[in-house]
Parts: sequence; structure tokens; C-alpha cells
Amino acid sequence: MRDQQTIFITSFHPLIMRNILATPILDYLLEKNVRVVVFAPEKTKFYFEWEFESRGVIVESVSRALSWQDRLFRYLSLAALNTRALAIKRKTELEGSGTWLAPILGRSRVLRAFVRALERRLMPRDRFAVFIERYRPSAVFATDVQHANDVRLLHEARARRIPAVGMVRSWDNLTSKGFIRVIPDILLVNNEVVREEAIRLHDIPADQIRVVGIPHYDAYLTNRRSSREEFFKRISGDPAKRLIVFAPTGDRYLSNNDVDPGILAALREYAPRDCQILVRLPPHDSVASLEKLASDARVIIERPAPPYATVNPRKIEFDFEMDRHLADTLAHASLVISGPSTIAIDAAFFDAPIILAAFDGFAVRPYRESVRRYFDYEHHQPILASGGARIARTVAEFRRYLNEYLAHPELDRAGRKKIVATECWRVDGRSSHRVAEALLGAMGNLGEKSE
Repeated sequence: MRDQQTIFITSFHPLIMRNILATPILDYLLEKNVRVVVFAPEKTKFYFEWEFESRGVIVESVSRALSWQDRLFRYLSLAALNTRALAIKRKTELEGSGTWLAPILGRSRVLRAFVRALERRLMPRDRFAVFIERYRPSAVFATDVQHANDVRLLHEARARRIPAVGMVRSWDNLTSKGFIRVIPDILLVNNEVVREEAIRLHDIPADQIRVVGIPHYDAYLTNRRSSREEFFKRISGDPAKRLIVFAPTGDRYLSNNDVDPGILAALREYAPRDCQILVRLPPHDSVASLEKLASDARVIIERPAPPYATVNPRKIEFDFEMDRHLADTLAHASLVISGPSTIAIDAAFFDAPIILAAFDGFAVRPYRESVRRYFDYEHHQPILASGGARIARTVAEFRRYLNEYLAHPELDRAGRKKIVATECWRVDGRSSHRVAEALLGAMGNLGEKSE
């Protein structure tokens, strides 16, 4: 009988709970008698223990402190990616960092390989060493291949010849978060768009990439949705009214944020009286001007939150119940209005009409401070080209699209289907299975053949 195999799974970004751990992936592994060790942030380790230890999952935590090597190679990874998204970021939040290096590193595969080799030589390999000695993993799964601690784990796995699987966390990561610093044995991606970016921008060999779809969407297909009465009771809303969901951009992306309250003001003014507005605050950001508002008969202010309290909204884990509530919200929405967010893809999945708010409320802002700059990033271009969402660049356009979609919600339905096909790849309820099979394959335990 074979010894029990062990896999390390990282969860240092708040969305990994939703993306990976709250999906059936863990169940598939546990059913194969795999010992799962999850690495979580120190400050939320208690929540992971509460959530998973009863299922036999081991939870550990490591420091998130950054060394000079982390900072240096993070800088070089950003400089090595010559994309439009990073060109815009260098003129804004990056304050020029990497501007002179980008045209050099971004165009030279040889120089990028040199940077990777230098990092392998200089990066410390002590953060996960004690756990590797203790548990002897058969494979590691870096769920956010560009996160600093995932990079550390990949370095240690590579040095010890432990099979490593990495995953791109989100649709914008490969064009805006820097180049992949450690190439894993297998890289998992959600769709063909990200696959092509991994090959073209990050030098990942095509035969090391697996397209798997979006695992947490599996539950959107199989789970029962709350009835309209149940859902509106939960949000203290009126089920007789149409629901407009507004997902603000957030203070992290807009300095002196008067954009989100301006868009809400326009929505209050132009939305018909038989509509109720649900302001869904960003789960990992704040919108100070809106959080002070009290819900009323017209507008409901909602702060997505897990079953534990935290002062800092960026520290919460986006868990299964939060994701189920999001799915219920979009299933009952008549219209979704969004800043530059993945909620546009979520809305398309539920066939909800989508307006992308690319105007600054009633204010006038220069491009570098405007929300409209985010819609010029590469990852938004397939959405804009799909015909499945309307981008409002002025208040007048916003008012027109609002009225058209509420009168004819079937408009642009074919485009929304195109968004789902492009961004989600296969919507067959088997994305979690494909991820699990890739992990089992890395451990030499192939199980069923993955589709």
C-alpha cells in the first residue's frame, strides 16, 4: 500500500477561499486520501482552522514579511512586462517605477531568463523549509502564482525537485501584476485568453499550461438559488421592485473618490421609481463616502462580510456563503452597473444586462485620475469587443443605456454569452474536477482522466 501523499496549497490572497478552497477541489483530494496542508495568513489562520480542520485539513501559516530580494525581484517583474496596463500604472500609482527598464526587459526573452536565474540564486529558501521537512509533500499548489509567498514556495519546491502546480488567480494578473517569476511544472489558467498571455508575455511553454475554466462557477450551475422572496427578505428589500445592482470601483483605485457617489447620484436621479438600488460595496476595499450612508426605501447599502468580524475590509476571506449571496444577487438583478471589476463576468453568467461606468460621476477628472483609464487595460478589451456590455463614458450615455436595458433586458444577450464563452471557457460544472486531476497528476496519482 502506498504511503499517504501530501499536497501544500497556498491561500494568501482573500479570493483564494472562493476560487479554490470553497470549491469541490478539496473534496476530490480528500477522497483520494491526500493529506492537504493549507498555508494561510497569520491574522486569519483561526478562520481557516475553524473552516477546515474538522475535515482533516491541516492549516499552517508563515510570515508575509518581504526581504530585499522580494522587493528587488518584484520590481524587476513589473519592469519586465511591457503592457498597456502597466504603461498606464507607471504613469499613475507606480509613479514612474520601471519606466526605463520596461522597453528593454519586456522585449527580451533572454534578459527575462537571466532575471529568473538570478532570482533562483539569490532568493532565500527558508520560509517553508520546516514544513517541507515535517510533511514531505508530494506536490505543491501555488494558487496565486505571482504572490510573494507563492513565489517563495515555488522556489523551495523547485530547489528540492518537488512537483509544482501554479495558477493564475485572476483575469488581469498576467498583464498588470508583473511577469511570472518562477515557472511551475504545470500552470493552470481559466481560459484561452490567459493561456495566450502566459505564452506570449511570460515565456511559459505551451505544453505546461492547462486550461481549466473557473472552479467557483461550478456551484453556480448546481446550487439552488434563493427564491425572490427569500433573497429580498435577506437584504431588507422589496421583491415587487426591479433590482439594480451597483458595484462601485472603490477608494483604493480612485483618490479622493467622488466618482462612486457621483454615479450613485446619477442612478438615483435617472432610475425609474419601480427600481430598488443595491449598492454592493467592494469586498476588499472601502468607499468611505458611501459607507456612511444609511439604507432607505430607494437605496440599500451592503457590505459583503464573512462570519467573522474585521476592521480592515481588505483582510476578509471571500468564502462560500459570500459567493452564494453574490450569485443570488445577480440571479435576481434586472441590471448591473459596475466599475472595472470581474462582476461584469459574473453578471454575464447570470444573463444580467451590464453597464460599465467609465465616467467620473458629475465631476471632470484628468485621464490619470479618471476611472476611464482602467477600461483601457488589456483584460477589459475582450469584454468591450464582445458586445455583451455597454460602456458609458458620459452621464448622457449612462442615462440612455439605463433606460434601454430596463425596457429591453434581452438586448445584447448574444454578447453576454460570448463573454461567458471567452472568460469562463467551459461552463460544464467540471472545472474543479480538472484542477483536482491536474494536482493528482502532479503527485503521480492520475485518478480519472481529466476532460
